[in-house]
Amino acid sequence: MNDIDKGIEQAKVKNRLFVSFAAICVTLLVVGYLSWLFLIKGFVIEVLPDEAATTQKIVVTGGLGFVRGDAVYLFGSKGEIQVSAKKYIPQVISITEDSSNPIDVELQPMPAKVVIRTQLSLDDIEWRVNDKNVQQSQVLDIELPAGRHTIEARHPFYETALFSFDVEKAGNIQHELTLIPVNGSIAVTSIPTGARVYLDDQLMGTTPVSVEQTGGKHAVQVQLAGYQVIKDQITVSNNQRVPAREYNLLPLQASLTLNTRPKGGVLLVNGQPVTSPTQVDANTQHTISYEKSGYVAFNQSLKLEPEENKTISINLLPETASVHFTATETASVWINGQQLGQTPLTLTLQTVQTTVEFKKTGYRTVSQSFTPRVAKPLKVEAEMLTEFDARRRDGKPLFVDTLGIKMNKVRLSAYRMGSPKNEVGRSPNEHLVNVDFSRQIWISRHEITEAQFNRFTQGKVKSNLPASGMSWQQAAAFTNWLSENEGLPPFYILSGKQVVGVNKTSRGYRLPTEAEWEFIAKHNRRASPTKYIWGGFERVRDKQGNFADESLKGKQVFILKDYNDGFSGKAPVGSFKADRGGFFDLDGNVREWTHDFYSVIAPNATRVFVDYLGEARGQSHVVKGGSYKTGRMKELRTSIRTGSNKGADDIGFRIARFE
Repeated sequence: MNDIDKGIEQAKVKNRLFVSFAAICVTLLVVGYLSWLFLIKGFVIEVLPDEAATTQKIVVTGGLGFVRGDAVYLFGSKGEIQVSAKKYIPQVISITEDSSNPIDVELQPMPAKVVIRTQLSLDDIEWRVNDKNVQQSQVLDIELPAGRHTIEARHPFYETALFSFDVEKAGNIQHELTLIPVNGSIAVTSIPTGARVYLDDQLMGTTPVSVEQTGGKHAVQVQLAGYQVIKDQITVSNNQRVPAREYNLLPLQASLTLNTRPKGGVLLVNGQPVTSPTQVDANTQHTISYEKSGYVAFNQSLKLEPEENKTISINLLPETASVHFTATETASVWINGQQLGQTPLTLTLQTVQTTVEFKKTGYRTVSQSFTPRVAKPLKVEAEMLTEFDARRRDGKPLFVDTLGIKMNKVRLSAYRMGSPKNEVGRSPNEHLVNVDFSRQIWISRHEITEAQFNRFTQGKVKSNLPASGMSWQQAAAFTNWLSENEGLPPFYILSGKQVVGVNKTSRGYRLPTEAEWEFIAKHNRRASPTKYIWGGFERVRDKQGNFADESLKGKQVFILKDYNDGFSGKAPVGSFKADRGGFFDLDGNVREWTHDFYSVIAPNATRVFVDYLGEARGQSHVVKGGSYKTGRMKELRTSIRTGSNKGADDIGFRIARFE
């Protein structure tokens, strides 16, 4: 290729490059224009007030953008600008695509800097600006807006200082106030008068005295011979320009230590309770007393020198008095756990609250509290009651009542026990015995039931049938068990399970004597003695009692012909009508143990036996009355008596005791 062709070819290349460059520039211009239209957004900023607008300055501080005059152009959807002006506080504004256009920005003037001090270095000056407390300090350093202001400097020891001034925005004020001390006076009086008064270690005179003084806290001393020095601080201030003090001077002191025995009494100095050691006025007469109940009081007067230390030991002596003790029964007297004798008894005891116990076997212990008196001998009396009587006095139910045992009181009288020799059906063992009684008795209305007896034997039977089958020893032990639960001394003396004697004076429960049983069967509430429980008729009435009736025909030899009581065996107690004295089943149901030993030997027929307990010894005991097995009339008589040394299924018992 020749040079011409090469030139033509190069020209074509250059032409193509130019066209390409031009196309790129046009494209950039189009893209820039479109970006200007769609990606850049402009906001007009209007700055207020007008004075600030003259020196305004706008700077983009966040996002992409630029400022042209009072307009801001941002790339993107948000940005941040700072608007400032001379003597105005700069303000930062956040702009988003949703911000209003134009944007109003109101700048606030810069405050003035104010520094106020006084000629004194006081840290507790109270500064007030425009009638408002702002701080408490030595110097007031504060910023205030343009305008007129009033500043007060207050201190309790100085007059209030005022400063009024005008400030411009962004101004600077420096000022010093002069504080003038408050003028006042201090007045001091004392009781007694004539005491020297020192003010800030300078003698001002003697009381009463008044001294001019400037504001501040002033040390005061008041001195008078024989009295304690008073130290105080008095303040002269705006609120109290003329303070006054009146001092009650206290005498010089001495120390008093009081050691007391016994402890726990009342210690008084001049009639006022104190603790030891205590301070007292020197050169003054004092009265000391120490008292404790039961001891002779201590009293002493003394005077102490100034600053003297005095120790006094006080030992009280016991105070005693005479006390006379009596009781309705001879009883032992116990005081503080010691037996000191028997009533009547006179003792010398300490005059303190004391508890005495009167004790006697078989009686409830009586406890009383008393205080012996020196002026008048004391008499202490006790009413001695058996536990049984004490319970009755207290209204508590008797133990037998809780078991359902009901008792009838019987007034006994002299009669002739046994049966006359001409009585039809009489047995030779029905001896005639003259008996009399010195005491009234109580006898149970019913025979003891199986349920009641099983409470004693800890059985489980709850039947209301009469108990039977027990031995005489077991029946006697049952009565002792009742006595113990009633608080009565037992009547029977036991050795193991055997009765070896009796306590004749006991009011405890026991078995009725034969004389007592026969009395209630034939004499009690009767005009004349009766052969049978129901009277003298020689036949039984319908439903008279539980005897051997037609139901036992063919089962035993003797029965009461044509009689039917409704029971072939034992009947519940009280199933039949009571006798004239209110007793049930005396004539039937079960025969009954009595207290007496059984004997076929006749007692002395000429003697009258009082409270007769039968023979003193024997191998068996008297059984009285008939039972559900009794089928002959002669065995239903009131005088019938048999002896047995063992229990039987038709032998039970009822109980008795002396009133």
